[in-house]
Amino acid sequence: MSELHYPDLFIRGFRGLSDLSLSSLGRVNLITGKNNSGKSSILEALRLHAQNGAYSTISSILSFREENVRTPENGEHAYEIERPFQISALFHGYPQLSGHIEPIVISTSGKSHPSALTMSVDWFIEERDEEGRRRLVDHKSMLFEESEPIPALVTKTEDRETIRSLESITRYAQLRRNPRLRPSDEPRMPCLLVSPYVGLGTYTLGELWDDIHLTDDENDVIEALRIIDPRITAVGMVGGEGPSQRRAIVRASHINRPVPLRSFGDGLNRLFAIILSLVGVRNGILLIDEVETGLHHTVQLDIWRVILRLSISRDVQVFATTHSKDAVEAFQQATAETPEEGTLVRLAQRGDSIVPTIALEDELGIATRHDIEVR
Repeated sequence: MSELHYPDLFIRGFRGLSDLSLSSLGRVNLITGKNNSGKSSILEALRLHAQNGAYSTISSILSFREENVRTPENGEHAYEIERPFQISALFHGYPQLSGHIEPIVISTSGKSHPSALTMSVDWFIEERDEEGRRRLVDHKSMLFEESEPIPALVTKTEDRETIRSLESITRYAQLRRNPRLRPSDEPRMPCLLVSPYVGLGTYTLGELWDDIHLTDDENDVIEALRIIDPRITAVGMVGGEGPSQRRAIVRASHINRPVPLRSFGDGLNRLFAIILSLVGVRNGILLIDEVETGLHHTVQLDIWRVILRLSISRDVQVFATTHSKDAVEAFQQATAETPEEGTLVRLAQRGDSIVPTIALEDELGIATRHDIEVR
């Protein structure tokens, strides 16, 4: 088995995860637990680490949870002061404006670079150099500076440190529409998220499809769709370049013309997004939130088999979450049939801490045969 991007994962100070350590992770990992046990937070932490704390990733996470939009309560001025600190929702304990914010640390001993990502908030003074370019300087080194200090996010990796004002991060959604003002993201490891709530837009799916069109990867996507509907014979993406103009169409043996994939129901569209993302994120990681959504329990075993096979051949590490016992049982059966290791991670709340329990491939059968609680 090739070296994993994340053979382990350590998260400190991120959302509800004060200090979480996951060891013995596998090629395909299924994370289960009750509501508010930290499943989605682990996926978010992986996104941040894999993409080096990029602007786009932070903005996406805050937007999904509506943490970058807040209604003014005490007038517009109060809102403008508070708005940059909406990023504090990422930090453990949801600190107030006046409180000390402990840093976020996300790390692994695997091959992904960097091995450690640290994010912290501090105060800086904005100054301009001789060419008029703005930069942020630690306010503690400017004892006699009259400028008002501003809060900024400090992101550290093994080879660089990046300082970004919190205001620029909260305004990223607006800035990215202007190429001249848009901040550049750091280089990143391939990472895609498939979620039933927020996921890959039509345009992104179109780009992924264009990359695999007329390759063996295209055949793998079609074969996966046939798990749900064996009558499907071909898939394609049509339309213009705009985000809302691309759409998937399919040919099926019982229909004499191409029809939209959407007409085949949520399950098929969900599977299309998962498998297309899996073959499109080669040498990276795939994150699947609530993997069972839209997928009937009778097809889940075959879907896990495909995910395991394609993740091995494409060197992709998969992290999925679930509430479903059916999904766990199908996962156990699929991992028992492959030499590659699958790992079940069960999260449980113990006081103020999230405690993980790791079950490797050979232990999964025990959990399901004896009906041990995995949700």
